[in-house]
Amino acid sequence: MVEGLARLGDELTKMNEWAKAVIFDHEGRVIASKGFNVDTKELTPYIHCLESRDVTIGSGFVLNKQHFDVHRFHPPLVYGRRGGPDEGEGIAICQALRDGSPVFGLITYELPILSARAVPQLIDFCRKHIGTVEIPAPN
Repeated sequence: MVEGLARLGDELTKMNEWAKAVIFDHEGRVIASKGFNVDTKELTPYIHCLESRDVTIGSGFVLNKQHFDVHRFHPPLVYGRRGGPDEGEGIAICQALRDGSPVFGLITYELPILSARAVPQLIDFCRKHIGTVEIPAPN
């Protein structure tokens, strides 16, 4: 497990505009979470979501047994949503590097919070509490 991230649970609770959040390492081990009971089996596809735009957008995301359409693929970020214009939930993942190892921050956010607000918050959170956020080399 990636070291030095023990306080992340406390930091996640401060992010009151995020409905759900989970921080996990490159092997799918949960470091911290808020808002739901994490099914670690659902985390496996997220570990590989930056590898192929076509696969990620085609498959979408599943979190807490809910399917989300993915419509933005901008490594180290991927995000999307589920629902309609009046009711819905957004989802975003950001990969950060801590001591050379990938660590992922995954959040959901509900209306009226939009990706234009939540995604920059996620980037800032990852940079402040996890490590470097950088664009990975092309495949």
